[in-house]
Amino acid sequence: MKKLAIALLSLPLATLGGAALAGDPAAGEAKAGMCLDCHFSDDFAGQGAAEIEALIRKALAGEIKHAAEIKNLAEGDIADVAAWFAQEGGQ
Repeated sequence: MKKLAIALLSLPLATLGGAALAGDPAAGEAKAGMCLDCHFSDDFAGQGAAEIEALIRKALAGEIKHAAEIKNLAEGDIADVAAWFAQEGGQ
């Protein structure tokens, strides 16, 4: 019974924790300016923020060929930019 009570009390924290880690599309719009030199806002249509974030991380790691400007994207900005592109792409 004690384990059940702990699990039920932890549920709201787990739900809010995921939302807190999500990027901020409004902040991402300002940070995506350099991306818009090559990308259109709907280039990632149908992809979610997590998918776009993974692509950005692969490009930063050199796993995907990309313009050098991506190196100007700070670690803290990646989720925001991904969230903005996902929002603009309609997902």
